[in-house]
Amino acid sequence: MKKISNPLWVLDNCCYQIFGWKLALLLSLTTLFVIDATASGLSEEISAPTGKESKFDPIIGTAMEKSVEKNTFYSDKTKKDTYQFNVTGTVTDTNGQPLPGANIVEKGTTNGVQTDFDGNFSLSLADENGTLVVSYIGFAAKEIPVDGQSTFTIALEESAAGLDEVIVVGYGSQSKESLTGSVATVDEEELNAVPTGGDAASRMQGRVAGVTITTNSAPGGNAVVRVRGVGSINNNDPLYVIDGVPTTTGLSGVNPNDIESMTVLKDAASSAIYGSRAANGVILVTTKRGSKGRKPSLSLSVRSGVQRANNNINLLNTEEVGLLKWQKFTNDGLEVGDPGWGDLQYGNGATPQIPDYIFPNGRMEGEVDESLYNFGDPYYGITRANKQGTDWLDEIFTVAPIQEYNLSVSGGTEDMNYAISGGYLNQEGILNHTGFDRYSLRANTDINITDWFKVGQSLSLTRSNRKGNLSTSAIEYALRTHPIIPVYDIRGNFAGTQSKGTGNAQNPVAILYRDKDDFSRQLRILANVYLQFNLTDDLSFKTMLGVDSNNRKAEDRTLANPEFTQTNFNNSLELSHNEGFQYNFTNTLNYSKTIREDHSLDVLLGMEQIKNRLEYFAAGRSSFAFTDLDYMILNAGTENQTNEGFFDEWALFSFFGRVNYNYKGKYLFEAVARRDGSSRFNEENRWGVFPAFSAGWRVSDEKFMADVDWLNSLKLRVGWGQNGNDNVGNYNAYSTYRADGFESYYNLSGSGSTSTQAGFHAYKLGNPDSRWETNTTTNIGVDFSILDYRFDASVDVYTRKTTDMLYPDVKPDTWGALELSSVNVGEMRNSGIDLIMNYRSDIDSPLQYTISANLSHYKNEVIRLNDNPDEIRFGNSLLNDTYTATTPGRPISSFFGYIVDGYFNTQEEVDSHAPYNPDVSGVDAYSRPGVFKYRDVNGDGVIDPDDRTFIGSPHPDLSYGLNMNFKYKNWDMTMFFQGVLGNDLVNFSSRTVLFNRFDGNYLKKRLYESWTPERYQNGDRITVPISLNDDSVMQRPSTFFVEDGSYFRMKNFELGYSFSEKVLEKLGGLNRFRIYLQTTNLFTITNYSGIDPETSSGDDRQIGVDSGLYPPSQIFMMGININL
Repeated sequence: MKKISNPLWVLDNCCYQIFGWKLALLLSLTTLFVIDATASGLSEEISAPTGKESKFDPIIGTAMEKSVEKNTFYSDKTKKDTYQFNVTGTVTDTNGQPLPGANIVEKGTTNGVQTDFDGNFSLSLADENGTLVVSYIGFAAKEIPVDGQSTFTIALEESAAGLDEVIVVGYGSQSKESLTGSVATVDEEELNAVPTGGDAASRMQGRVAGVTITTNSAPGGNAVVRVRGVGSINNNDPLYVIDGVPTTTGLSGVNPNDIESMTVLKDAASSAIYGSRAANGVILVTTKRGSKGRKPSLSLSVRSGVQRANNNINLLNTEEVGLLKWQKFTNDGLEVGDPGWGDLQYGNGATPQIPDYIFPNGRMEGEVDESLYNFGDPYYGITRANKQGTDWLDEIFTVAPIQEYNLSVSGGTEDMNYAISGGYLNQEGILNHTGFDRYSLRANTDINITDWFKVGQSLSLTRSNRKGNLSTSAIEYALRTHPIIPVYDIRGNFAGTQSKGTGNAQNPVAILYRDKDDFSRQLRILANVYLQFNLTDDLSFKTMLGVDSNNRKAEDRTLANPEFTQTNFNNSLELSHNEGFQYNFTNTLNYSKTIREDHSLDVLLGMEQIKNRLEYFAAGRSSFAFTDLDYMILNAGTENQTNEGFFDEWALFSFFGRVNYNYKGKYLFEAVARRDGSSRFNEENRWGVFPAFSAGWRVSDEKFMADVDWLNSLKLRVGWGQNGNDNVGNYNAYSTYRADGFESYYNLSGSGSTSTQAGFHAYKLGNPDSRWETNTTTNIGVDFSILDYRFDASVDVYTRKTTDMLYPDVKPDTWGALELSSVNVGEMRNSGIDLIMNYRSDIDSPLQYTISANLSHYKNEVIRLNDNPDEIRFGNSLLNDTYTATTPGRPISSFFGYIVDGYFNTQEEVDSHAPYNPDVSGVDAYSRPGVFKYRDVNGDGVIDPDDRTFIGSPHPDLSYGLNMNFKYKNWDMTMFFQGVLGNDLVNFSSRTVLFNRFDGNYLKKRLYESWTPERYQNGDRITVPISLNDDSVMQRPSTFFVEDGSYFRMKNFELGYSFSEKVLEKLGGLNRFRIYLQTTNLFTITNYSGIDPETSSGDDRQIGVDSGLYPPSQIFMMGININL
């Protein structure tokens, strides 16, 4: 391959020198908890009486710092001598954690203190019947009547309004009230609610308006995330930034329990700071860090439970398969004795007869000499028939355990904070011999060396292992394997389709067993180190070096399967190794200044360098004499030696800046610009500039709103910006060559002999004029709160347009195998609306509850693909047919095929309808009563491929989530629902179990609800066409396979109990001890007939096509949370 020089990277040598040292971390976390205590006569917790309803004041405490250097006493000195009454107490959160730096003020005075590191305070009051006002950033303030009481334990609730909540944004943070872009955050409590073995992104499903997440239910599977729809025919994955380290490999290998929050930057105004990588949205992941001035605390989380498959497919048994075969013979017009009548297993009589043996085929008792058995080559695996029928789905699914343990220690002093955690997850799969393990360690620290110099680091190591066959092949074979085949033959070896007349499926139980030692292991290291210099009170400089090292190793063993009709009696081994390494070097200069109290200015300037390299190697051999794991290594294979390898790399250099200005906190302005240079483009088009502007107006702070009591907060937002997308292939701009074993050998002698020499051949013709895909977004938003901040909502309306979309160039067939590059000609548009609503109970209500809902709608339209306005780009082929297509004026990956107008019920209907694909003599060999009646779309009097049209869309009309939290005394309950509405799915799997694609098993409705003259005349239920041995025409893509994909799912239910302080004291002074029960995927309401309506191929050319999936499992768990 042509080596591409890159003049951008002047810091390469320096950075590689820095990374010459090897990272090492050895943490030993050994914890033993033995809790054996009996508590009786439990009483309610005693708290200070309030005497009246608490009020929330969003102003108090908003300027206070969370970190506290000392317990500062401040008072009205002119009245110092009047302070006669002393009070003491402790301020905590609702979990009993102390809040250092909380403010306690005697109401109506400036007399007050701040709590110390343990949350304790002492204050002298002028009036023993006065009132204490207690506040802390992020929490609702409380007013506590003293009423002569001298000791208080005060628990603050998290703020209902959250106006002073700090939100992580690109290269910094902002208060929620000052945001002008479209930003959404998911906190750790929501992320930890759902126990999944996949990546952390799947835990955001249904919790963020405008973010569509399709989970992969296989253990360790990665979710597909789309922010505000699909914006390109190329890559649509969002950018992930983990503690300042950008990554293109998602969140695999990141322990969700280490995450403090995930922030989604949805519009260009908020994400343009990331420029060319932000076109598909940005997800900022912030991991947990300790708090300065807080004593060390230890947290232990343990949960364990079981999983089971909760969906089943109603398939035929052995007798019913025979009846269906005879039904097909009758429908084909055959009679007993005619050629083609009968079956190798069920005989040739007027009715099907189930044999005693299926190998040899169709034999009865006494006709088989079992001494001839041989499970090898030649195969003679004598097998008895399963006359009742094998339930293959039941055979491959199992009740599987799941367990998760997380231990963390965090705290801090006046000058540093730290957080160290370790986690272990073991999830066995609901498919036999599959599973997932994950071990994780993380250490985050921040140290103030001096008042002007700060250092910090984050280090995460994760080792995970996906075990067994986690593809959908076993499920697909279970659906179509003949039920007459038992799992095992007479000697206990696997039975299979060597039995004639039973199709060509592989034994799905055998597949899972033979693949049980397959694995895909990942070792991921995410690390960064930073230095921060506070040059002045207003100016700081930060430099950070980040690393993302991602290594994967996989082994795939294919063992001989003599029982399979297409076996080759061979054992093979394939190994593969991916090694990915990326570094980013980021420098930022921050200036923050408040001028005359009314003017606030924040300026960010920065530069960033990123370089990424991927190396891949694979090798394989076959013909192993033994299959023992210690023997089956590459050197032991004697045949079919193969190997391959390649590398891939890209680099980016950037300058960026952001300016935030607000006047009196009411008028908010933000301007962003980023200039990126990418190795993926030629020098003339290498650099791109991506600007964004946004503004906000806090209308509720205006004087004319002072008398509007019912409205607590109102903010209007508007933003415009541009992002780029350079994730379109690393070498599109360059012509490349390759050496290939099949295409790069030449006969150099000219003699016609077979002597050849290795060489290079042209592989791809580059496009030096290619440039960035540009994404332009306009966003208008409204945020408001009413009912004393108990109800708040955010509404965003947006338009997102992609221009210069790279589209593969078209070549004539005479060009052969030469590939053409993509050209900037395409356009696509998404427009939609996001809505988030929250309602909270009154703070002082005995029953505390929060109800949150989010809804999102988007409309996708392809405006242009190339210069041909009628261009159609078809999706991937499945069994020689394509089900999706993209064309201007339609959503991307719309479904494409014939329209079915029911069935032909009479010969008169057939005669009066347009013929299907007639031959040169005008003969229609397809049409007859009982088959599909395809619509003549173009009206030319003939049904042919020109009558295919667009027949559905995979894009939902509405995506939504509903979360309800309740708390009463020591009890808490959470319910979370999620779903989509108005999307279509192609049930491709039904093609296998409804039609004669393979000679195996079928759905029961194929026998009992198929069209027959009798059922039509009797008005019986008919849901499928007539059963025929040749039904290939009815397998063409059509509206028959398109179904409503809407669903409503109870994603999570959790019920917990937290023990009171009395019990905690008996348990050794714990801060918290909570037990809970949890269930996931409790029920799903849908009309979809497939295994599950949540389908994803991970390929945007194949959206909504259900070609097989690992079904979601019901999970039942019990867990504990302990804090010390």
